[in-house]
Amino acid sequence: IGFLDRRFGISQKNFLDALTLAEAIWEKPIEKNLFVYEPDQSELVVNLIYDHRQEVTSTLSGLEDVLEENEAMYKSLQNKYAGLKIEYDSAKAIYNTLVETFNNENNAYEIQVESWNKGKRNSKEQFNELEEERIALETKAQELKTLEVELNLMVREINALAERLNRIARSLNLNVETYNTIGASRGESFTGGLYSQVEGKQTIDIYEFESREKLVRVLAHELGPARGLEHVSDPGAIMYYLNESDIGILTQTDLATLQALCYTEDIKN
Repeated sequence: IGFLDRRFGISQKNFLDALTLAEAIWEKPIEKNLFVYEPDQSELVVNLIYDHRQEVTSTLSGLEDVLEENEAMYKSLQNKYAGLKIEYDSAKAIYNTLVETFNNENNAYEIQVESWNKGKRNSKEQFNELEEERIALETKAQELKTLEVELNLMVREINALAERLNRIARSLNLNVETYNTIGASRGESFTGGLYSQVEGKQTIDIYEFESREKLVRVLAHELGPARGLEHVSDPGAIMYYLNESDIGILTQTDLATLQALCYTEDIKN
């Protein structure tokens, strides 16, 4: 291990552990010792170099967390809003029916009162009936006012939820726009690592990874050319030219290429 930039937030031990896992990806399937870690030797030096690539990846990772959190909150509030809206519509329909019934009963009561006032008004029984009906109507009117207050509270809660949903939606659009803008700076051939050989000195430079799995995979990918392997056309393969997967195992394409290389070396030996 050569230069290890601390801005990646990974210790030398953890980096070495990841390198050991990357080595095992190639060695275990064929049970051959392809690499040996010797701290005092420098035949193959592995560096961890921090530049704009990791900076972009770290920024995108943070934005992804914000987007996921906001999306989860948005969906939760959306469900709550929909539930409240259904509850309100049901309560409003019941309220409207009760109001209509009350108005009909109240109109009938007023006709009875008008008839009483035009008559002799000497029937105590009829008077008591009207009085009971008046009290019942007042009770119903008070119940309707209570329902109206509850409906107004529900409307305020629904409107508040709608405003929160709108704010989150605006935030999501802004974050998505920022995410896309930053992501575009990566380019189509965003390189996580690079193997090079200059004047017999072999070097692997690691520039970017977003997780431990990605680090192990990019290390395994760059160890490939260190043993003479070329890129392959299988998108899932370790030796595919883009580091698009988190899977840390060889595909049949990788294995066939490795076995062919080992067979050639055995013939030479």
